[in-house]
Amino acid sequence: MSFGGRLGKIVLKSQLLTLWLALGALGALVGSQARPEPSSLPFEELFENMSVLSYREAPSDTTARFVVELAARGRVFRQYDVDERRFVAPVRGHDYRRSISGTRYPPLKVRGHVDRGFWLEIPNASGRSLLPDQFDELYRASLDYVKPVSAIAVVVGTLSGYSVGYRMATWSTSLSNPAVQAKVLSTPGIGRLIEREAWRRVLLEPVVMGHETDAVRFASVRGTQRIYTNFFRLAVDDTNAFIPHEVARLDSAGSVRESHAMAAFALAVGRAAQDSSDLSSADFSAIEEWASLLDRYGHWAHAATPKVIDERRQFFGTLAWYGLAPAADDRRIWVGPRLLVRVGDTEGFVADDIPSSHLGCPIAWRDWLQDDQLHLGANAWTAQWMGELRQFAPIVKLGREVARYWTGAG
Repeated sequence: MSFGGRLGKIVLKSQLLTLWLALGALGALVGSQARPEPSSLPFEELFENMSVLSYREAPSDTTARFVVELAARGRVFRQYDVDERRFVAPVRGHDYRRSISGTRYPPLKVRGHVDRGFWLEIPNASGRSLLPDQFDELYRASLDYVKPVSAIAVVVGTLSGYSVGYRMATWSTSLSNPAVQAKVLSTPGIGRLIEREAWRRVLLEPVVMGHETDAVRFASVRGTQRIYTNFFRLAVDDTNAFIPHEVARLDSAGSVRESHAMAAFALAVGRAAQDSSDLSSADFSAIEEWASLLDRYGHWAHAATPKVIDERRQFFGTLAWYGLAPAADDRRIWVGPRLLVRVGDTEGFVADDIPSSHLGCPIAWRDWLQDDQLHLGANAWTAQWMGELRQFAPIVKLGREVARYWTGAG
């Protein structure tokens, strides 16, 4: 008690408590201004922190089950069983089945958006790494210098009263609030929204380029991603019925696995495009099977190319028309606009091709693809703040507006 009394006197004399309370009041004021309407629900935060788990009940099972984990501030508060279409309590402790036969798709955290593309030069010698300027252009795009500022801001915000005041002001609409969680989960049709967001997360996994430094490996992965992406686009709008014709051709040529995987993927895309349909684990597994087939065995035409010269010429011409021709040994690769992402501790990017479509774009990513937003662009250093330090975003925005005002006045 005596030690606490002496410590209290020191705090009062040094004005630390006054400073802490002032920061708390500032955080509460900023939080009250940034707080959305009481009727709005934090769906963006819900889907941004969502992860998907694929597992088998037994090693002999041929199909996997999918579970969606809903989390707030890194803590899972509910799981959604895709097949049973119901919410269940999260599994606590060690689950042997899911740890042995499971595949986890963690959240994709957006770091920023690069709205320009460039040609990547591949060196002639195999095993060469990407040049430093190429590496920076691909993965970092001038955002690395934000990290020290971001780390300091996290520490200051957590230890100071600003963070406490901000969280108190936004608690009524925060996903960390159990009452808000219950309200979100009771929203009509929320299960179907979660299914599609989880399906999009699995859909994007094959096109995540995660911090690859080897140039030859990078070119190979990008070639597979190009075929996967263009086939997804074709499955969304196959006006010429190419896929059914190709499925029948593969089946007649003896490539049964390829034909079944292609048909299942196209069917899953068609079902996901219909907002009125419910998705099942089969629609998720179709993505895994098709992406795994392309990654392991390459293009499906390798084992089922027409033998007749004229038919072969026509077949490869059709593939080139749809952008599905097997990857050539090119030394220059076009890397277009992309979203910089973080998967766990790995930083990489996702090309805009799939997210630019309504079906393939996660809800939390849609603002990033609008170039008129304040925090977008290749050199928008506020990207990290908007993603990880939302509590400081209003102050950053206010500071920029004040600076703009004084610059215009001068």
